[in-house]
Amino acid sequence: MKKIILSSLAVMVFSLAYAQRTGSRFGIKGGVNFPNSSGDFHENETLIGYQAGIFSEIKTDEKFGIQPELLYSTHGVKNKFIKDGIAYDNDIRLAYLNLPILAKYFVIQGLSVQAGPQIGFLMHAEENGINITDHVKTVDFGLAFGIGYDFLEDCSVDLRYNLGLSNAVDFHVADDNYKIKNSVFSLAVGYKL
Repeated sequence: MKKIILSSLAVMVFSLAYAQRTGSRFGIKGGVNFPNSSGDFHENETLIGYQAGIFSEIKTDEKFGIQPELLYSTHGVKNKFIKDGIAYDNDIRLAYLNLPILAKYFVIQGLSVQAGPQIGFLMHAEENGINITDHVKTVDFGLAFGIGYDFLEDCSVDLRYNLGLSNAVDFHVADDNYKIKNSVFSLAVGYKL
């Protein structure tokens, strides 16, 4: 796990160094997460989270660019499910270190569409206030899609959907293994340094 996190940090540092050399930019960003988890439960209610981190915008030409990011991200879900006539209520809160690498296409000046893979590394997980980090998978894979708009010279806003592709949990109730996929809508503001 430490090797994966260190490798991700190294990729981000090299991206930032490359951005400095090529005249591309890097910055900080923060925002709000609205989870839309899917899985084996009857009812769910989202627990709003947040994200904060750094990014690098590397323009390859006028219309295209790459944007790697390193984000600390939290979200959660309250869900209910029934097993053998017994109702279970869960309040699950998750924290990840996410590394999305997005391709950007600039539609018009300031407006971009974004898409790319995302890998997340579990930092902490709890269910009903109890640490369940050992029951949640340490690596989460997904795809990110969104739009961004640069306003002023150094500020931007992103609206994004992160589609979870992998099962985030590793636990079962009775004889059933339950599946939860992390999918999150996010709204973030960035500032280019």
